[in-house]
This record gives sequence, C-alpha cells and structure tokens, in this order.
Amino acid sequence: MSNISRIQIYDKLDTIKIPGTDVSPVKFKGVRGLEISDNGTVELRIELPSQARGHESEFEASIRKALLTVEGVQSVSVTLSVRDKAYGKVEQQNLLPNVKHPILIGSGKGGVGKSTVTVNLAIALARAGYQVGLMDADLYGPSIPTMFAIDEQPEANEKGQIIPLEKHGVKLISIGFLLEDDTPVVWRGPLLHKAIQQFMKDVDWGELDFLLIDLPPGTGDVQLSVAQSTRVSGAIAVSTPQDVALIDVKKAVSMFQTLQIPLLGVVENMSFFRCTDCGHIHHIFGGDTKMDAGDKLATEVLGKVPITIAIREGGDDGIPVTLREPESEAATEFNSIAKKIADRLIK
Repeated sequence: MSNISRIQIYDKLDTIKIPGTDVSPVKFKGVRGLEISDNGTVELRIELPSQARGHESEFEASIRKALLTVEGVQSVSVTLSVRDKAYGKVEQQNLLPNVKHPILIGSGKGGVGKSTVTVNLAIALARAGYQVGLMDADLYGPSIPTMFAIDEQPEANEKGQIIPLEKHGVKLISIGFLLEDDTPVVWRGPLLHKAIQQFMKDVDWGELDFLLIDLPPGTGDVQLSVAQSTRVSGAIAVSTPQDVALIDVKKAVSMFQTLQIPLLGVVENMSFFRCTDCGHIHHIFGGDTKMDAGDKLATEVLGKVPITIAIREGGDDGIPVTLREPESEAATEFNSIAKKIADRLIK
C-alpha cells in the first residue's frame, strides 16, 4: 500500500499558481479527482478557469515537476479541462443604465466612518454641480436616514417605481425609509440580493453622473450582489490609520480586485485631531509615521479627514459637515476628495 498521503499532494498543488491568476488549483477548488496507486502513480483531474487557456502544457509540466518531488511518487498523470468562465469575474447585469458612474464605498470593517464619508462626498459632488444619488446598501444597519434627518417614506410613480427622496441635492434610497423604527432586517442571501436589485431597477433614479453605494461592513452577499447588478466605475476604501482597521480594509481591497473593480484610492478617516486651543495635531489612531494607510494598502490616499465635533454633530442632526461648516478643514478635505474623483471619472 502506498504511503503517499493526499495532504502531501494537496500541499504541493497549493504552491502552484494557475496561469493568468494569483491562485492555486486548490484555492480555486479546481481539483476534480485525485487517485494514488500502490505503485506510486498519482492521477489528477483538474478544472481551470478561462485565463489558463493556451497554457495547459506549461501548467501540466509544473504539476509533474512539483509532485515528483514528493517521496514515493513515481509518475504523474494529469487530465486538464478549461471552463469558459474566468476566475474572479461575475455574471454581470447593468440595472443602472442611466447612471454614468456607480461608485462603491466600502471598508471591510464597521466603525471607521464609511457612511460619514459617503454622505459628505455625495453632498460635495452635488454642490459641485453634478447629478448625484446615494444608495444605502447597508441593509442590516442603515444610517443614511439619520444622517440626512429623514423620517418619511418614498412614494411611487405612475410606473410603480419608487421615487427616491431628495435632500441637499442628493437623491436617496435606504431600507431605513421603508421600515418602522427599530425593525431589524433578518434576511438571508437571496433576499439581500433581491433587495439590492430592487434598489437599482425599481427606483426612478433618472439621469445621474454619480451614484455612491454605501456598502455594509464585510465582504459578503451584498457586495457580490452589487457587483453582479451593475458596471461599477470604481471603489473607494475607507479606513482609520490604525493597523487593526487596515487588516479588514485589506480584505475589502482584495475583494474589489477579485471582482475586477478599479480601486480609486483610500480615504483615511479620523486621521488626526487638531486641538482647537493650540492647533497641535494628535494622531489618536496612529498614522504619525512615514507609512500611511495608502502605503499599507498599496494605493493612493485620496484624502485625510480629521476628527472633529462638527462631523459628529452633523451626522447626528442631519446637517453634514460639508453644509454645517463648509469652510472647515474637514469640509475642505471632503471637497478635495470629491474633485479628485470627478476629475478622474468625468472625461
């Protein structure tokens, strides 16, 4: 009986990258069959994504070379098949044909001020003269109604579409507009997917230059549903400077890359606190080193937003800081970030 273990084979396979991707056949879950004979023969059946088409011979040679280094392996037989679908791509619809630039805003982690950033960027873009919408895709914890101080429900037009509420020049939709106060959303994946699609195709958005989509924390069903439902122009990652936040934000960045969504950059929120008495800057969450969030995420820092009382008060009373204190340091930074986004996407 052969003393070659399946774990040894899988460990070796996991060291080989599929051509055109950054994953092994193990992580791709492409191993469809593995037989180990008493005479030391290993027989493999592996399915590959479409990126590997045309590179089958070199991939097979890599497998043979790697597995023959396993003690006891005498010969290797590999049968490869290539599927039509590419790794990392999703079946995509376009439920927002009248929106020029849908933009995802995510963090991978809660509590970093993602919704605050989304709200203030939406208002900054609207004040710059663009047609802007904001879709609150955080179905479990919608905060947009509070941050815009809206407690009314949207109405329907003659076609049965929901008319988004509008405030400060921004068209808005949120599950929070449709539920009673304190009603929890206890939904599984299929219902979440359906809700996201309804927010796109059953809402009368009209013609928009930008639709900012405020994602929930994490990298789950909602994020995938959004990517499947429209052609996203880009994504913005939001993080505080501290490493514990960046760990989760890296997962969100990796998700955007896997879904082939361009990363526009990172907003470093709560970057610092400026003392109102002496002007001294305190780096409460770190960030006072030469490496900032952009360095650690290998992307551009679109802006560094300070911690201010006005931002907190604006989020609570429905008058965001870009309106509450338009000449403040925080508002100026949000306006600068919005300009960078518009300059990059509006040709």
